[in-house]
Amino acid sequence: MRILSRYIVGEFLKIFILTLAASLSLYLIIDIVENTNTLIEHNIQFRGRIEYFLCELPFIFYQISPVAVLMGTLLTLGIFAKHNELIAAMTGGVNIFRLCTPFFLVALAVSWVNFILSELIIPFTNQKVAAIRQTIDGINKRTTFAQGSIWLRDNMDIYSIKYIEPQHGVLKGLTIYKLDKDFNIAKRIDAKEAQWVNGRWIAEESRLLNFKEDVLVAISTQASDIIPLSEKPEDLKNLEKLADEMNFRELWGYVERLKREGYTATRYVVDLHSKISFPLVSIIMVMLGIPFALKRGRRGGIAVGAGISIILGFSYWVISAVNTSLGYAGVIPPLLAAWFTNIIFAGLGLLMLSSIRQ
Repeated sequence: MRILSRYIVGEFLKIFILTLAASLSLYLIIDIVENTNTLIEHNIQFRGRIEYFLCELPFIFYQISPVAVLMGTLLTLGIFAKHNELIAAMTGGVNIFRLCTPFFLVALAVSWVNFILSELIIPFTNQKVAAIRQTIDGINKRTTFAQGSIWLRDNMDIYSIKYIEPQHGVLKGLTIYKLDKDFNIAKRIDAKEAQWVNGRWIAEESRLLNFKEDVLVAISTQASDIIPLSEKPEDLKNLEKLADEMNFRELWGYVERLKREGYTATRYVVDLHSKISFPLVSIIMVMLGIPFALKRGRRGGIAVGAGISIILGFSYWVISAVNTSLGYAGVIPPLLAAWFTNIIFAGLGLLMLSSIRQ
């Protein structure tokens, strides 16, 4: 059985690696064609351009590896069926589910790799990609995450924001540092909340601290204050992607900090649970791929297998996007938003597996 398992794993890995390499190459070719001129126009050096494209690879792998696992499962079993290898194995007394165990083991390994990537590699590489994109968008506007806050530079002003609700036009936990020409703090504005009203940011109540040569000289309170942030709510939607620049521990700490300070961190709770649920998609894809491949048998070929993979993968992304949006909006609980798609497809896979005749 060990010889058979090694043979199955070897054949599966050939197709999986080939599919993955083809997908990565296609994505990179399209990305290079679309973005090279933009990078050159904004004076991104050759080394920076190479770094930009290479840093995208871990996240691309993370996103497309489940579909590659599905396609590998479908095509490997399809080839086995075409050459009567499945019949030969079962004639020799090998249980069909025992025969498919290597697929689950490889999927488990891919899930583990994806979890490690999301914890150790992807946050770092996504930060690199975001930094280059911000350079393209405008040298005077830089965004980063540090000390439990989102930091945004707009010309000579530095903004620290605890939580952003761009869909509602709300900034919470806002602090503005106004710098003089020597980059010393001249003023500091603290506001618990700012809202987008009639085309500008308004804080109903704020506290103003004036400094002179880094020494506090005056404190005053304002009932209503116009916040000079140039970004509109739709411009701040890009900041929502900062969750991809944090690992599970960092995001969990950020969510807990927001909760302690009284903010509703719904969207970040969804992202937190997704960091666990998404790596498991590879296993679910094997659960779906096995019954599809066995029922298809000797019919079809590579095109059919690829078509089924694309349809199932696309269906997963659509349902996942809908559930995530509902979770962000608070329509369904964050835990359900992150796991419901997995539950649906895992249930479908188990139902189809139970119908296989051994």
